[in-house]
Amino acid sequence: MKKLIAFLFIFLISIFICINSYAKYVIENTSLVANINIDGEIPKIEFLNVSNTNEKYNKYANKTHTITVEFRIKEKNIKKDNIQAGIKFFLDDTQFNPSGKEISRREEGEYIYYKYTLFKLRSNGRLKIKIPKGVVIDIADQVNEEVIFDTGITIDNIAPVVSFSQEEIEDGKILAKIKTNEKIRDVNAWNLYEEDTVLSKEFSCNVLYPFDVTDLAGNSTNIDVKIDKATNIKIKYGSMSEGPYNNWEFGTGISEITGEKAIEFGSEYKIEGISLYWEGLDKDFIQTKCFINTYWGEGVQGICNTYETNYNYGYNGYLTLKTGPIIVLDGKATLLIGGKGMNKEGNMGFGGKPIPKEIADKHLFGISSLSIKLKDTSYYSIVYQAWVDGEGWLEPASDGEETTFLHNKPIGAYRMSLIPTTEKQYLIDLWEKDVGTNNMK
Repeated sequence: MKKLIAFLFIFLISIFICINSYAKYVIENTSLVANINIDGEIPKIEFLNVSNTNEKYNKYANKTHTITVEFRIKEKNIKKDNIQAGIKFFLDDTQFNPSGKEISRREEGEYIYYKYTLFKLRSNGRLKIKIPKGVVIDIADQVNEEVIFDTGITIDNIAPVVSFSQEEIEDGKILAKIKTNEKIRDVNAWNLYEEDTVLSKEFSCNVLYPFDVTDLAGNSTNIDVKIDKATNIKIKYGSMSEGPYNNWEFGTGISEITGEKAIEFGSEYKIEGISLYWEGLDKDFIQTKCFINTYWGEGVQGICNTYETNYNYGYNGYLTLKTGPIIVLDGKATLLIGGKGMNKEGNMGFGGKPIPKEIADKHLFGISSLSIKLKDTSYYSIVYQAWVDGEGWLEPASDGEETTFLHNKPIGAYRMSLIPTTEKQYLIDLWEKDVGTNNMK
């Protein structure tokens, strides 16, 4: 009996162990059959920003400007990104490859950001960017749609075509007009109208200077503003030189060079007298100071052999039509500074020693500096430049500045212009190109 009970006990224990082992086996062999990640959104390309270094006129650019375009790809499961190879650039409908291009790429969350910097764009047309279909593929093999982005920027490397005209209006004034074939930038002190294609400005006196007309993209065309019919204000300046050319030379403010004809006979010949006449302005409006270098030096006055007016060694001025000395030229009361005969052999001035022949032959004497200023510079400026034998043209001066090389080395030619202050720098820039040269054109 005891053996039977023991057998049953062992049998039940064995069954229990088998059941537990089976249960353990089932649990340990349970596994993950599939992990499914569903991506139902195609890659999306979004343009974010476009900028242009031509800030004031940011819808236009030329080869000097830089354009930056930023966009991004919205897709976190990218299998293939072929943006850099696939992107295309167009000017209007013509594809081109920018000669200047820089690219940056960065990833941030579910986005990939691109920045394209374009420069040296030498052609013309409306800048567009195309990203073709299929350059971006996600892990579900979905692709982006084609995107065409119009930057709104016109690339223009063609300078404007311009024309200049002058029209006589009331009181002897002139209306200057500059017409163009495209929209241009506004210019200080000029009127811009007719859909930004015409500039105009009134002038009261004659003047000549170069002027830049610039389109919205920054391309410029240079044209001469030449006013030669104004009579509201008249100015006439002259020079009287030693040597074989025994005549006055005059200018009327359109950059004429006085003394040029005299030095054609010899560059050593100096200006001994300067004349200045104007009308339409107060008699003391233009004020002129010169340094006169003479053989006799201080204490002895010189006398003009032609007009019998007096002058002193050193600074003479500021002289005006009010203060003189005054002579009559072409029937007009005219200011004269200096006088004929400064280098004439035997000339004694008033009580000086006669100039010896060996000294007269060296041509040492004459007007050696110019300083010209205006009573009022709220609208007009005066610009002038002197030429010295062996040195060429000196730096242009204006509004009272002195132009001289040395006080013992007189000038052989000069030019001057009464010009609106807003236009003054154009003329100075032009004349500066001649500094150190003998250019008489």
